[in-house]
Amino acid sequence: MEPTEQTGRITELDEATCRQLLASHHFGRIAVNNDPSPDVLPVNYTLHNDAIWFHTGEGTKQTAASRALPASFQIDGTDPNRHSGWSVLVRGRLALADRYEPTDLPDPWPGGDRGYIVALSIDALTGRRIPPQTGWVLPTHVWKDRDASDLMG
Repeated sequence: MEPTEQTGRITELDEATCRQLLASHHFGRIAVNNDPSPDVLPVNYTLHNDAIWFHTGEGTKQTAASRALPASFQIDGTDPNRHSGWSVLVRGRLALADRYEPTDLPDPWPGGDRGYIVALSIDALTGRRIPPQTGWVLPTHVWKDRDASDLMG
């Protein structure tokens, strides 16, 4: 997406950059439909085998996963001083898992009983960036800084 009068400075991130951002962060928000409106809940996660994985306890996320409901997942980064930022959005379907083989599934920050393992398939993956207002040129490569600060200029 090229910037236009309607989109302003917003540009799209390619899939490789979106995946790199997902792999290098471990905190995001899962959105599930919950009558009468969606719930958006924080999770500590990892990216593995084309899915977002996280622990949860009984409740909204566990119920949605047991019903294999569609969900969205989002991560972002901002630099308020430069009026810039980025976001990545995953759309997919939740599922309960019996186990998770790799050892990198992060412990949930709140602690407590989080005995369920949930996977969100990556059926659609998009990302957007707002570069600083002036003095920055869009890189022609996947970002390099671990915190993605070069996406913001």
